[in-house]
Amino acid sequence: MVLLTAIRKDGTLVHLLPRRPKELLKREKGKGEFFCPECKEKVIMKIGTKKMEHFAHEKGSVCAESYERETDYHINGKLQLYQWLEKQQFAPQLEPYYSSIRQRPDIGVSCFDKNFAIEFQCAVIPSELMGKRTNQYRSKEIVPIWILGGKNIKRKGKGKVSLSSFDYLFLTKSSSGLWYLPAYCPSSNFFILLSNISPVTTKNALCDLSIFSHQCFLFQHLIAPVKRNITYNSSAWRHEIGAQKSNLLVQGYYSSHFIKELYLRGMNISLLPSIIGLPVPNAPFIETPPLIWQAYLFMDHIYKKKEGIITLGEVYRSFVQRINKGQIKLRSLPLVPECTPARPLSEYLHLLVRLKVLEGVNFNTFKIRKEVQIPEHYIKQQEQEDDFYHQFEHELFK
Repeated sequence: MVLLTAIRKDGTLVHLLPRRPKELLKREKGKGEFFCPECKEKVIMKIGTKKMEHFAHEKGSVCAESYERETDYHINGKLQLYQWLEKQQFAPQLEPYYSSIRQRPDIGVSCFDKNFAIEFQCAVIPSELMGKRTNQYRSKEIVPIWILGGKNIKRKGKGKVSLSSFDYLFLTKSSSGLWYLPAYCPSSNFFILLSNISPVTTKNALCDLSIFSHQCFLFQHLIAPVKRNITYNSSAWRHEIGAQKSNLLVQGYYSSHFIKELYLRGMNISLLPSIIGLPVPNAPFIETPPLIWQAYLFMDHIYKKKEGIITLGEVYRSFVQRINKGQIKLRSLPLVPECTPARPLSEYLHLLVRLKVLEGVNFNTFKIRKEVQIPEHYIKQQEQEDDFYHQFEHELFK
């Protein structure tokens, strides 16, 4: 990050934000030397006409390597978030340095009996680095709040977004179990909140997208957003699953192996039963689309069986085997420490109980009620799908 805070010989902190007239900065510069709060090396106050004022290490400094180049978009976002917290009567700190973990978040703030580190991230960073920073904050009982740059959000239509693997790093869960992804756009002064996120493909997801001006959005809304009802319905979901089935034949490794296995088992992707490719609350843990991982589960444990017992343990073991073969991928979610693929698997099995495919023996054990019929042709498949979604829409999108 750009260095916007320095110290004088007497330990006094000098902040360059909020921004001040250049004449005042020149006077400040003439009062004496500045030093880096992190490495204690001498730094120079840069006051130019093209770039925002900042402190710079002297050439050859090792410490300077830890600072990323920041765009005006990022700097403005950081300043606006700082001022947003100030207006709510908090006492935020700009770029506080936590020496014990050698981390410098964009903003630090203490409130609600907790310490928060706010990171406004626009440039792509590795998931390992984000995970490391997150764990370091938590090791000192500092709550990390990662906010994605709003320009990264790619809307694909009403209630649909495209999220890269980097974007998904910002996905988190509230204490009430709500999946949400916070973003901020300094160009428009708007907060963007994606919630009720339901992945359809590796990138595309249905979600509820809310936009708030910074005057109407409080810090409480950022750390504990209100749980909202799902606004998308079976029609939108069916359209996305149908489009995915059409596209799978011409896509990469997943589809080539997936389509081949369907063929070897005498199945046609266009005629898959409607119970395959359904939303479950914790589906974001799995990067592989629900249509594919649920089809694998169906083939491994339900297909052509009129009766029998299924346990979550058996399902999980076969799921892990497919992960090891590269047929299923998990998603990196560093902000969700309880990340486990067993949760969406369990949710799917319990959903099949409510859909009258399975019968629950106990929480982790299920009995097949009857053989799932595969439609013989496309028209029959569409008729069955119409009946299925008409009967069970409330179970799927409540």
